[in-house]
Amino acid sequence: MRPAIRAAVTAAAVVLVVAAAFTIRSLNAFGVFTDVVPGFAGTCRAIAGVSGPEDIAIDEPTGLAFISALDRRAKARGKPAAQDGLYVLRLDDAAHLTKLTGTPADFHPHGISLVRGADGSLTLMAINHRSDGTHSIDIFDVKIAPDGQVMLSETGSIQGGQLVSPNAVAALDGSRFYVTNDHTSTSQFGRMLDDDLVLPRANVLYFDGNVFRVVADNLVFPSGAALSPDGQYLYISESYNRRLTTYKRQPLSGTLEVVNTFGIPSNLDNLRLDAAGNLWVATHPKAFAMATYRTDGSKPAPSEVFKVTLANGIPQSATAVYTNLGSEIGASSVAAATGHRLLIGSPFDTKILDCTMDH
Repeated sequence: MRPAIRAAVTAAAVVLVVAAAFTIRSLNAFGVFTDVVPGFAGTCRAIAGVSGPEDIAIDEPTGLAFISALDRRAKARGKPAAQDGLYVLRLDDAAHLTKLTGTPADFHPHGISLVRGADGSLTLMAINHRSDGTHSIDIFDVKIAPDGQVMLSETGSIQGGQLVSPNAVAALDGSRFYVTNDHTSTSQFGRMLDDDLVLPRANVLYFDGNVFRVVADNLVFPSGAALSPDGQYLYISESYNRRLTTYKRQPLSGTLEVVNTFGIPSNLDNLRLDAAGNLWVATHPKAFAMATYRTDGSKPAPSEVFKVTLANGIPQSATAVYTNLGSEIGASSVAAATGHRLLIGSPFDTKILDCTMDH
């Protein structure tokens, strides 16, 4: 065989091997090889009345659950829905969702985070995807009136060019926070390549009260963020990498150091800690089904919720607590637990699930 032909054959073989490796990696990331077996030890009821309840955060002292709702199908049609906003659910009387006032006129929230100050004050942060395509982190003071009415008062709106595609936010206090960019590509083609080829080009930003800084990069669709109660660790979920990464925080600078990576066989979304110190992660194990559900609400994607046990702040094990093919709720994105209660939300469904776990 002549050298030129041999070189061409070798180059073609290398291309085929690389292409095969990328294909297998992508198919694994999208859940093609993942089995979904329904199961849940408990009962669930639906609470309807809202489209796209993507994120939920529970405040234990008040017994209130705050819900972020964004009708993504309406947004995709170029007509943001009037229902978009923040809602509250009273856990002692969970009959219906109440939309909160006090948000901006152009407000279409994504990830949210609650934090209590040393003085007991309650702050809620929400990612806002504005109608003009820009993004901000809107900060609200939360007050509970004597009659039980929940009131929001906006105290800040943080913007910046580094907020390319914010997805999840974790509040450190009333002015500092971490936020994930699930993409850093600004073009539709670049984002398509990121997703289809599972490229590690996303990042985590830290806002120190004055400026944004990149504190973690080379991530694949980071869609969940949570801080340990003592602020020592930041947990980040990467959807298509199917892993949960634990970072140790430097308290003064906010910089991060990887201390643990933990694989979970599903596409991970939002993260929530419960009062007992467990980490809950809602997932959608079938990405292709998720893509179909995004455009066709009659074909819900499977949902799966994992309870992650921690030891000294580090993930040790993950147990599937709730798995459903989509008939109860499609494409779960958040699971917030308190005691035996488990609230599950979704970016494309028109309800949340209020579940009671048997144990």
